[in-house]
Amino acid sequence: MQTSENPSRRTTRIDNIQALRGVAVLLVVCFHLGLSERKYSAADTLLPGVLQFGASGVDLFFVISGFVMVTVTRGKFRDRRQALVFLYHRVTRIYPLYWVYSLLALAVFLVQPSWVNSTQGNQVNLLASFLLLPSDKLPLVQVGWTLIHEMYFYLAYFLIMWLLPERALVSALAGWGAGVLLLNLTVSPGNPALDLVSHPLTFEFLGGCLVAVNYHRRDPGSRRGTALVIIAGVLFAASVAGYEAHRYITGVAVPEGWWRALIDGLPAVGIVLGLTAAERTGVVLPSPLVQVGNASYSIYLSHLFALSVAGRIWQRVLAVGPLDNALFAVLASALVLLAGFASYRLVETPLLHLTRDTRPRRDVLRSPPRGSPAP
Repeated sequence: MQTSENPSRRTTRIDNIQALRGVAVLLVVCFHLGLSERKYSAADTLLPGVLQFGASGVDLFFVISGFVMVTVTRGKFRDRRQALVFLYHRVTRIYPLYWVYSLLALAVFLVQPSWVNSTQGNQVNLLASFLLLPSDKLPLVQVGWTLIHEMYFYLAYFLIMWLLPERALVSALAGWGAGVLLLNLTVSPGNPALDLVSHPLTFEFLGGCLVAVNYHRRDPGSRRGTALVIIAGVLFAASVAGYEAHRYITGVAVPEGWWRALIDGLPAVGIVLGLTAAERTGVVLPSPLVQVGNASYSIYLSHLFALSVAGRIWQRVLAVGPLDNALFAVLASALVLLAGFASYRLVETPLLHLTRDTRPRRDVLRSPPRGSPAP
């Protein structure tokens, strides 16, 4: 943990948000690393079952997303140009890199269908997969299911930004949440679109939005940084304990629906609240986490490919014993980070520059100020 000499200088960039992105993607990697060991191991597993808590990284991502959306749109409501800028940046942030990995997954699917979406009988809805539309099938890139939620969040927030003044944001968020509750009470599950807009995970996004509203209204002079970090740590531990208790009681490894929003989402809201406020007092998470956070989208999209490659190589050179499992865990993790950072430098960054530099109507669609938090 680092302490900033001049915390007041941070006006737009929030390093702890980037660091939390790093934490979130590492949690997701740990979750899938445990699954990969069980899938490819010929004998007993070594990695602890608690790694399944890593699935909560998705919930942390959703809370962060809500926080960032409010932060980058301050002062831009009821402005058609700025609303279009917001939507354009969200679309160009999500789709280009996602399409790269979707095409890679499609190539694998055409050559070896059994390697893609085996949990759902290797069936894929290609149109829904590439456009991130609600579907009863997982996308080609399985983690893309979270991006379907993200695009829904962005579109709904875009409409709020377009139609309402900023002073009505909290009321709009409350109305959105009430709508989700109403749909849960009145609509039967089964329709992918209705399942999406009524999903309890929406409350994690809304929670992140409310944290940002609170953050930008508060006096930055508070000196409770260490206490806030401790509270965030306690919330993280409570979430792990809740995860394990749920698994012990129900036998289900990863909570879903309202249980997930409670066990994962509520602590994630508290963690983002505590660590963003702590940064204003000069408490900043370690810079390596910030660097991982910068590359988190590339790591997120590429890590299943890297784990699959590592696992299939491991199967060919498999030796039975805990040392072999430990070696797989270390080398697979290293491959995930190597592939993720390579993707960030060689693919994601050039694509982002390309879409931002060649966007249409440069006089209308202008980039946000330098230093704004990355979406």
